[in-house]
Amino acid sequence: MPADRTKTPSTPTKVKTSSNSAESSTTSSPSKAWSNGDKSLLFEHVRLNGEKDWDRAVPGKTSQQSREQWKKTLLPQIRKQCGFIG
Repeated sequence: MPADRTKTPSTPTKVKTSSNSAESSTTSSPSKAWSNGDKSLLFEHVRLNGEKDWDRAVPGKTSQQSREQWKKTLLPQIRKQCGFIG
C-alpha cells in the first residue's frame, strides 16, 4: 500500500509539471523579448490605426502582448521623452 500512496501523489505532480512546462513552452515562443524592430512595428501600427486592432499589430505577438507593450512600455517612454506628466 505505501507504494500506491507514493505513486498517486507523484503522478499528479508530474502531470502538473508537464502541463505547466507545456504551457510555458507554448506561451514562451510568442512572448520572447521584444526587438527594436517589433517595437517599431507596434509604434507604426498605433500611429496609423490608433489603439485598436492589436491582433494585427506585430506578427508573432498576441493582441494582449501588443496592447501591454504599448501601454506599459512604449507609451510611458514617449510621454517621458516629450515631457508629458501623467
